[in-house]
Order: sequence, then structure tokens, then C-alpha cells
Amino acid sequence: MMNTGLALREIDATLRLAGFTYCGPGFADYEGPLAVHGHPVDIRLSIPDVSFVRRPRVVLKDRSQIPLEILAHIESGDGICYASGAGLPIDMYKPGEAILRVIEEARRTLELSYRGRGRKEIIDEYQQYWSPTIAIQVLLPKQISGSADGFVYFASRDGKPEFFCLDHTPNLRGYVARHPTAARVRFVDQSIGPGGGIRAPATLRQLQQWIEGQPALGVSWDAVYSELCEGQYLFFAGPNAFVGMKLTVPKAIETAINRNAIRRDSLARLLAKKADKVSIERFAGSWSNLDHTSKRNIAEAASLKGITIALVGGGTIGGYLARLLVQSGAGGDEQLSIFDSQALSEGNIGRHLLGFEYIGKPKATSLKTELERYHPQVSIKAFDENALDCWLQIANCDLIIDATGEWNVQSALNERFLSDRSHRAQALLHTWIFMNGAGVQSFLNLRDGHACFRCLKTSFDGPWRYPAGDERQELNLQPASCGDGSYVPFSADASMMAASVANRAALDWAAGRPGARLRTVAVDLERGRYQKPVTPTALNKCPACAGDSSRT
Repeated sequence: MMNTGLALREIDATLRLAGFTYCGPGFADYEGPLAVHGHPVDIRLSIPDVSFVRRPRVVLKDRSQIPLEILAHIESGDGICYASGAGLPIDMYKPGEAILRVIEEARRTLELSYRGRGRKEIIDEYQQYWSPTIAIQVLLPKQISGSADGFVYFASRDGKPEFFCLDHTPNLRGYVARHPTAARVRFVDQSIGPGGGIRAPATLRQLQQWIEGQPALGVSWDAVYSELCEGQYLFFAGPNAFVGMKLTVPKAIETAINRNAIRRDSLARLLAKKADKVSIERFAGSWSNLDHTSKRNIAEAASLKGITIALVGGGTIGGYLARLLVQSGAGGDEQLSIFDSQALSEGNIGRHLLGFEYIGKPKATSLKTELERYHPQVSIKAFDENALDCWLQIANCDLIIDATGEWNVQSALNERFLSDRSHRAQALLHTWIFMNGAGVQSFLNLRDGHACFRCLKTSFDGPWRYPAGDERQELNLQPASCGDGSYVPFSADASMMAASVANRAALDWAAGRPGARLRTVAVDLERGRYQKPVTPTALNKCPACAGDSSRT
């Protein structure tokens, strides 16, 4: 085990050999030199935690020792940002080596600027160098070029401001817009960076230099200045950064305008005379619209955006699956519909996405409420009815997902899907939990001549072709008691795994590579049985699809 005292002594000895001296006031604060391309650079090193969970801070003692106009990776207070967002893995059990690596990374970071990469490094992370006073949640859709008008406002709930928001309209479900102000966003196809020698403008004069020093912004200073004087927020959205600004009108001038002592149309002329003293407030935008948040983590595959989905079953599997589908791009513009006729019971919440507040309420509409709370742009249809009574709505979706795990519903949906080809549905995806959570499976039916669901188990009392557990084991059905119906016990992780397997199958299908139609995951490593992913052949004895002319 690590001994803190020994670790500090090893760090002290290592740093002293490297030419550093203890300077305090912290228990591990040191000063010493770095050789950066032959130039001596003095740094201050503070080590707050010998386990390195909090990374050591490295600060330039004298900025003038690095005679470069553009110096990348410098934080506020001349701190050197030597580790990427992913962090810097170092070994707490070798503290001397760890601190030497920190010093080496700091030296390497400074050398990037000496190699002429300072400007490029700044541009790559320009939004951090912009040093905004506040971050804004951007709910607008991304564009490649052009401009978009909208409003900046505080989104409030229960009278309390929750976040600063930029959207097309000041109407966001679940929130009240406070102080909406007009905003204009210009989308730039080139990276945004320092302009006119200005890294982050603080005054009106510096902003003019910054704008005029970046022709790629594609806008004249006169246009920008006019919009600022109108009180608008202005933003530039490039591949690397989303930065914004707003003019801070001096209070004396604003008061005079409000009292009609100065005409509003005189503002531009008055501020131009004080351009070196008029402040600019800087903002940074963070893309947080539903489309971006879902695509951000599945860039290598097609998302579920634009695909209409009918989710049959909002229970122990369907609840988690509904959330995964939304996080994968479904749920915009009412393209996700949830069908479930049951209400949530007390016994359900031990393995359901929904919690205590929804007990006694319909599962479908409760899931709609919960998912719309997850993101204000989610828009879902909920049907608190028997799914098979809503077949026309289901069949007119691109993808039908059966998350009921109920044999009768599975078989009925399979039959409807096979026999009714006049509607929109292209795929039927089943997912279920095998036995008492021994394993989970998903099965995709594309009506392309391969097996249907009933080909996996042609007889109700017959065996599964690809079981995820030993069917000879007792099912362990729990009898009804105290108002709770009989049920098959399994833990919530089985529900989550079944939802995950189905979500992956849906994404693969949406990307045009459906892969193996039957997928199996063993949940209980003692009782579960692994099955290699497979696309089963159709069976001549299948009661559902035997004789189907589409079979190959």
C-alpha cells in the first residue's frame, strides 16, 4: 500500500535532483527550471495530492521568459494545461517517476508553441481560450453555413433560473423563458481563432480588430457593430468553437437613453468614441440539442433519427429501452410511440426505469413524461391501450420493437407482421429475458426469407432452438401475495441487458448492417448459456411462416 510520507520524500528527492527547491506554502510546492528549446523557463509546481487524483498544477513564474506572441495551452494565471481532457495516467505507486512525467509533459506542451504550432493548438481548443463569462445551452440545429436567428433567455422552472439557453423561440417545454433577447448565429465553415492579434476581445476596439482580422467569418464590422448596438447577442459557430458576444452599454449612456436625454440612434456614434473603454461580454455555446447529444457518441453508425419506432411494452425491459432509443436519436417530432395498457405497481419499481412517483399511473404516459424531462426536445406519443388494438399505428412505423417478453404478444405481433405487408413497417425486433434472468436475447425479423420468431420455438411446450439457459431448471415462479400478482423474479441488470441488446440491434439495422438476427447474452454465468450470434433458417414446420413464398 502507498505510504504518504514515503511518497512525499521520494517526490522531494526526485525534484531536488532535477534542480527544484521547496518554496511552500503548500506541503509539496516547488520551484525550478525547464529547458524549452534551449531557453530557461522557471515554473512553479504544486502537488495537492500524492495519489494524483487532483493533478499537479504547473505555472509559469515569468511569462516574459517565453518570447512568443502565441503561446498555447496556457490557462488563467499562467497555468500550463499539460494534460488532455482524457487526463494523464500516472502511477501513484511510483511518485518520483510520476512527477517527472508531469514536468516532461509541461515541457513538451511549451515546445509545441516553439515549433510554430502555438496558433494551431489554440485554434483546436479556441473555445477555452475565449474565456467566456457564461456558457449557453444551444438547442438550435447545426448548420454548415448561413445564419440563424433566435433568442437567448434564462430557462426557469418553479421561479428558479436553471440555465442560459439559445433557441429559435423562447418556448421550451417544461420551462419559462426569462428576459428573452434577440440573437443571431453565423455559421462558419472554417475554424475560428485569434484575429488581428487579439485572442479574446475585451473591449469594443479589440472586437473590431478581432472581426477584421478574420476574413473567414464572412461579415463586415459595420454589420456586426450595427447588430450589437441594437442589443442583440451575436454568435459565430465554427467547426472548432461556438463563441458569442454582447455589448455592455455604459450605465450613464443607458440611463440617458431611457430618460430620452439621448436618442437611441445616437448610440453607435457615442460608443465609437469610447471604443477602448466599452466592454464586451463573451459567451460560449455548447451544442445540447437532442440531435447532437444522440449523434455525438455514435458517429460511426447511423442514429435512429428520422426512423419512426413503435415500442410495444413499457415494462421492465421497455422502460430502459425507451431511454436508450432516445439517447440513440429516436424521440424527435413524435417519431417514437410507446404502447402499454398497464399501470406501474409497487412491485415493478425494483427493476423499472420509473420510480415511486409513478406508482398507479399508466406506464406508457409515465415513460413519455420521464423521457420528456430527460430532454426538453423529446416528443413522444404514448398509448395506454392494448397494442394489438392499435395495429394501424404500429404497422405504420418503420421499426416495431416488442419488449413485452410475453409469449402471446410475441406470437401475435409476429403473425401480424408476417401477414400484413400493406403498411410501412420494415422490421420487427423482439427482445426478452430467458428463464429467471439466466440470459437475454434479441431477434430481428426482416421478412426476407430467414426465420421468424416462431421458428425459434415452434411449439408452446417445445424447446427453444437456441436457449439462453437450461430449460430443465425450475422457472421459480413466485405466487401472488398481498395484492401483488405472481411474477418471475430476476434482477434489474437483466432488464438493462435485454434493452441494450435490442438497442444495438436497432442501431445496426438503421445503419444498414443488421448482422446476426438472433443475439444472446448470458446474464447469470452459472445458469446462462452462451449462444453464438446467428441468423436462423426458417423451418418448414413453423406454424407462422411455413409455405411463405418470400422464403429463399
